[in-house]
Amino acid sequence: MEITFIGHAGFCFETEKSIIITDPWLSAFGAFDSAWFQFPQNHDMAAVIQNKFLHSKKNKYIYISHEHKDHFDLDFLMSLQSRDFELIIPNFRRNALYAALKSYDCKKIHCCSDAEVITLSDGSLRLYLDDSELNRDSALLINAGGFTALNMNDCKLYDRLIAILRENGKIDVFTCQFSGATWHPTCYDYSEEQYTTISTKKMMTKFESVARAIHNVSPRVYIPSAGPACFLDPDLFHLNTEPVNIFPFAPKFIEFLKKRLPKIPVCEMMPGDVLDLASCELTTKKSDRVTDENRLTYLTQYAQQYERYFADRKAASLRDIDSVFDRLREQLQLKLKNMQLAKRIQSPLYISFSDDAEKSLKIDFKSDSIEKSTFDGSEDHYQMMAPSWEIARVLDGHLTWEDFSLTFRMKLSRAPDVYQPLVQGFLILEPEDLDAYCNMVLRVESRSERILVETAHGRFAIDRYCPHQGGDLKCAWIEEERYITCPRHRWQFDLLNNGKCLTNNSSVNAMALDEDTPVMASLSVVPRLVRGIQKAFDAALDPADKPRDDEM
Repeated sequence: MEITFIGHAGFCFETEKSIIITDPWLSAFGAFDSAWFQFPQNHDMAAVIQNKFLHSKKNKYIYISHEHKDHFDLDFLMSLQSRDFELIIPNFRRNALYAALKSYDCKKIHCCSDAEVITLSDGSLRLYLDDSELNRDSALLINAGGFTALNMNDCKLYDRLIAILRENGKIDVFTCQFSGATWHPTCYDYSEEQYTTISTKKMMTKFESVARAIHNVSPRVYIPSAGPACFLDPDLFHLNTEPVNIFPFAPKFIEFLKKRLPKIPVCEMMPGDVLDLASCELTTKKSDRVTDENRLTYLTQYAQQYERYFADRKAASLRDIDSVFDRLREQLQLKLKNMQLAKRIQSPLYISFSDDAEKSLKIDFKSDSIEKSTFDGSEDHYQMMAPSWEIARVLDGHLTWEDFSLTFRMKLSRAPDVYQPLVQGFLILEPEDLDAYCNMVLRVESRSERILVETAHGRFAIDRYCPHQGGDLKCAWIEEERYITCPRHRWQFDLLNNGKCLTNNSSVNAMALDEDTPVMASLSVVPRLVRGIQKAFDAALDPADKPRDDEM
């Protein structure tokens, strides 16, 4: 098997009989309303794939993991001249991906359920789905030409990896995301010190969860993928150069892995590079490699290609703000109507226009009302401020609310500074999806299974499933002999404080047990896999990159 890196989460897996393309993101104007761009630039790879499809007689497949636009590039799919391939997509409850592609002209479309298998002439493909409303994603297991590859991209299947391995056996190559992709803390109104502290913790816990996934899979080679993107909009370019944020570049993670998992080979690939799995030899196709030393120069020159584009776009973004404001209110009223758990949200949400301070709406979930109101920040609240033109893009159907959240063209604040999943669901989900999301929350809450956790402080019975999105805590790990960490989103729960979450007010209801209490179940935790997240993180960073003691 040969693996060609297309860029971001995109790969070409090629055997003697099959070509499998995954998540090709190649269009020249990026994703999420041109907020994200491919790093390194990979637009030339579109011609490479075109040529493969035009001239190869092999069986051809394209797999799209989920609907995020840095994975689902419809413009590129429409540009393909040869449609002699089969398209593979996951069958999510929300059928937006299928709806966008059901009329696509190709050889065949497979809309696959969880663990469904597609037979190849020299092997098989199997999809694994994570469909939890706030997250819709999938992973692809390729067993072809005598090799096995698990392409997990952004999919948070950390708590299912052991079962996947048990079912499929040895994995030769493993790819998954190592960087963040969220508006927290990126868009929040934090001081520089707060921002650094939060970013550092989120980055190192992400590193640790991916390292544990790699350790569990134990592949012949791991390939970092699915991020980070780069930001060429002048209003966002600073995200490329921040000393610490949730978008670390691959060399920082690779340096971490060298000390964390020194026996597992890591292959950093640039677009066009080819890895021969039989020999594990890497063939590099481009001489102009992006390194830590030349990255800023590279990004500056990359951004210069789009200066006119963003200038023209800004000039064309003027809107009738009054009309946008009225339409926004109608959309929010529909959301509120469809959210059966709205009254659980105790604090009001303010949504304001950054280009007109008078345009602000107050959503009072307790009274089921939306009124025009001035935000002054004096009460407990959640607040979002965004330009009217970008919200108009959502209302016009050019962006989903989730796409909008990933543009990073907004500012948020909250008091107290506590994550509220229901508020996030209200903001990023479409009106028609809010009822299903609330039902998911209720299903997670209804699970009653308990498991046993053993630490130096004794034994504790806890809820098996994380209250956030139902991650299986049987696959969690323990830090400092008291904090149990969910493998999916790294939420931590304090076993010595009744299992209270460190992120918000939820809990896994930890109960200390006497030695004579019968064992209900056992929690599989690899002992001393690391000496704590912070020690592993510190060992992987250069001294100049380490946060000051007062920032931890």
